[in-house]
Amino acid sequence: MLPRMMSISKITTSALKYESSLKNINSISIIYSNLISKKLIHTNKLLKNNKEPKQQQQQQVYGGQREAVDNTSLKNAVTIFDKLNNNKKKKKKDTFLDVLHMYTNEPDRKTGHVQFVYAAMKYMDEYGVNEDLEIYKAVLNTMPKGRYAATTLLQAEFMHYPREQQCIIDLLDKMESNGICPDPETELIIINIFGQHGIPLRKLRRMAYWMGKFKNLNPWPVPKPLPTEAIDLAELAIRKIASVDVQSVITKFDTNDVNDSIDKTWIISASSPDQERLIREHQKNIPIYVEGPFRIWVSKASVDYFLLRADPLKKVVEEDVDNDDMTNIEVNFWKSKKKALQVQRSIHEQDEQTIFSVCATGTSSKDSLLSWIRCLQTRNPDLENIPILFKFTRKIDDFEVITDGSSDNTAHVDGDSSEKLSS
Repeated sequence: MLPRMMSISKITTSALKYESSLKNINSISIIYSNLISKKLIHTNKLLKNNKEPKQQQQQQVYGGQREAVDNTSLKNAVTIFDKLNNNKKKKKKDTFLDVLHMYTNEPDRKTGHVQFVYAAMKYMDEYGVNEDLEIYKAVLNTMPKGRYAATTLLQAEFMHYPREQQCIIDLLDKMESNGICPDPETELIIINIFGQHGIPLRKLRRMAYWMGKFKNLNPWPVPKPLPTEAIDLAELAIRKIASVDVQSVITKFDTNDVNDSIDKTWIISASSPDQERLIREHQKNIPIYVEGPFRIWVSKASVDYFLLRADPLKKVVEEDVDNDDMTNIEVNFWKSKKKALQVQRSIHEQDEQTIFSVCATGTSSKDSLLSWIRCLQTRNPDLENIPILFKFTRKIDDFEVITDGSSDNTAHVDGDSSEKLSS
């Protein structure tokens, strides 16, 4: 009986010790979560410091000093680019790289890295280097190597140096929005900065995986870098529109070759043999329209284009006939043979309109469109006998240039205006 009583007492004492240890663990976890939520300490210093109230006061004082240092370093980072803007140097890639090299070669540089990266991101678009992978790698190299790498499991899980990691994540987001796929050298730079367990490294590897799959999905690929000449952008846009018909032909016209042309510019036009046939079959007493401008995007550039179209004459009822369907086959021994097949519309005969041609001009003025019609008359002489009306989506003057990309030109829409083409 006595040994049994002793075993029961041992069990109760061990249970009490276990309960007290659980209370201690809960109190430590509450203190730990409070300190982490207030961002007063780093996770790797929690168990090393026993004087918690003094540490909190010191961290609060240091926090105010840190904000002052951040503001001054941000001003210093921006002033570096502002001084360069005041100079007479051209805003180009070499000038931007000179600023980065000047910052990295500055002696005793220990603070302000995050602010400098944000300042560099601000001026990338202005210098036209936002689509250059070399610039992004140079900006990444301004960060110190090895200082922000996580050394413990807690540091890796609780985002060691969160501001620095978030800064590089924002830089990678800018790369992704500009369609820049990282290379192995970019991955090596981030590993040297944040180690193998940094969140920016996860972001970069996701980008390398998915952007490699989505990079070539565009059925109308555009060259990189994108051309800056308006005629090259117009040709890309017209090819994109005319791709619905594989027989479409892209033609370049010069208004200098047109008699009595006032507006000297270029014209990019597209038409197909089916569209020329539709012009020949069009009734001579029914007018056709030059309508526009409409807008199409080529990557990040917009192009205005015009249509030569007509109203649909009648609605054709089409039957979906599958010639390979053997489920409802007819054995025609006593019925009369079909005299005609089902009429099939071309891709240019839509329900709301019939499109004869499409074009983009250098000035998008009425005179340039008049020159376009006269250029089309060489291959389509029937256009000389068909009344042609101008139908604009907004009112313009005879020689007004329709510019694209300006909010002032697209803000006011005054209905449709139709004017007959003077012969």
